[in-house]
Amino acid sequence: MNKTDSQETNFILLPVTGVSIRAEGNPEVVSFVEILNEYAKAKSRFKLSAITVPPDPQNDFEIKVVDSINDHGAKLIRMNDEHLADLRFSYPGLRILPETFFNLQVYKRKSVEVKVKRRDVNNVIPVCITNQNGEPIEGITVVAFTDHYIRKGASGISNAKGIVKLKLNTSKVERLYVYANHSYWGIYRKNFTLTPLFSIKLNAISTDYKDSLRYFYNTNKWPIIKNKVRVGVIDTGIGPHSDLQVAGGKNLVADERDDDYFDNGEGHGTHVGGIIAASGKIRGVAEGVELMSYRVFPKGRAASNFDIMKAIHQAIEDDCHLINMSFGEITMDEGLVAYINEAYNKGILCFAANGNENSSTVNFPAAHSLTIAVSAMGRKGTFPARSAQTGNIKSPFGSDPKNFIADFSNVGPETDLTAPGVGIISTYPNNLYAVMDGTSMSCPAAIGLAARLLAERPDLLQMPQIQRRADEITKYFAKYIRRMGFGASYEGNGMLFTY
Repeated sequence: MNKTDSQETNFILLPVTGVSIRAEGNPEVVSFVEILNEYAKAKSRFKLSAITVPPDPQNDFEIKVVDSINDHGAKLIRMNDEHLADLRFSYPGLRILPETFFNLQVYKRKSVEVKVKRRDVNNVIPVCITNQNGEPIEGITVVAFTDHYIRKGASGISNAKGIVKLKLNTSKVERLYVYANHSYWGIYRKNFTLTPLFSIKLNAISTDYKDSLRYFYNTNKWPIIKNKVRVGVIDTGIGPHSDLQVAGGKNLVADERDDDYFDNGEGHGTHVGGIIAASGKIRGVAEGVELMSYRVFPKGRAASNFDIMKAIHQAIEDDCHLINMSFGEITMDEGLVAYINEAYNKGILCFAANGNENSSTVNFPAAHSLTIAVSAMGRKGTFPARSAQTGNIKSPFGSDPKNFIADFSNVGPETDLTAPGVGIISTYPNNLYAVMDGTSMSCPAAIGLAARLLAERPDLLQMPQIQRRADEITKYFAKYIRRMGFGASYEGNGMLFTY
């Protein structure tokens, strides 16, 4: 919950069913919502007792309307939670839900949890990070574990000279992880000794490298999609990047410009967008689709469920056919369920990432029965030797033993599909390229292939925007799913292919 200095809390108001409050049969609720609309325009406060008929002194508390999803949609209000029960009994025809927050489903980098105590430091070992030409690289994260089980060790970020100084109690390292934000592959090594001024050379990303995505989907030889298929990406924003064309979108983050739907600088949404629709040095799975960017993540922070609800509503208004959601949390959110259901009722399918908590249960919204839940798989030999991705190899292996479900991927009976999500090369802000891992990557891989398949069926695209369209599209996709031999909890029905 979002607490202010006055100990107020944000809540979301929704009708008993659906998302349209005008559909409610109680005229008192409709009247109340109309009053909220007026205060929403000014984002101002009012006392509930001032609009209660007859006046009720028990309702002498303030409500501020923070935001609204059109006149008849959900409302975001702020009030002291001590009066929550008063509001419930005054307007029982409304659902009152807490504002909650969602994180991106990108694979979390390893981090030190137990630092070596100062008195135990025996070695301060400089590690030098360079490219293959021996030139130093700044901004590279190095994590060294002397005891991986308890996450004991040291970490740091390389300076302008490419140097990271690691303060350790021994020169023997159990595991070493090196991470680059962009432009380079990372490193993973086990059980070795750090020598003075230890040097690590990183491999630069080559845009013609055959990663696991391009191994399964030969995007360079696929034709550009001609029929109009519109894919909405709810994320950190997309671009700008010379390999990406964004058809439109909206920034739904409170107090930010609506038309600034480009990436907030974290790069996640741009990477997702490139997997779907890149056209240039690298090519996405569905080059030619209309890519819509809905930014819901403020830089460095999680996304509000209300902002995500706004984004789904906007994607419906913009006539999207598919929606990509590479974010999630453990618990179900009633507000998002309402808008995901609304999207389905309008003939729109939502694809969602399973989550990256090391084979934990499938996160929400992927766990919701009306989304297409996607796990992450990889393939040996589609990333450089000793790259960070070698640490993601784990059973179960598929019918082809080179294929594996990523060690980080969440799995469970809710899983519908799997797709490549280990060592994926895609676009990054400022015309750069990055390698990322996670169900955040497998989800757009799956939705991109789905968009390509859908483009071959203009009859489905032209169906009325009702539930039957979503039903028929789902059944159509089922014909192009191939089992990979992992088992249903890991892959659902399998992976989408073009034949």
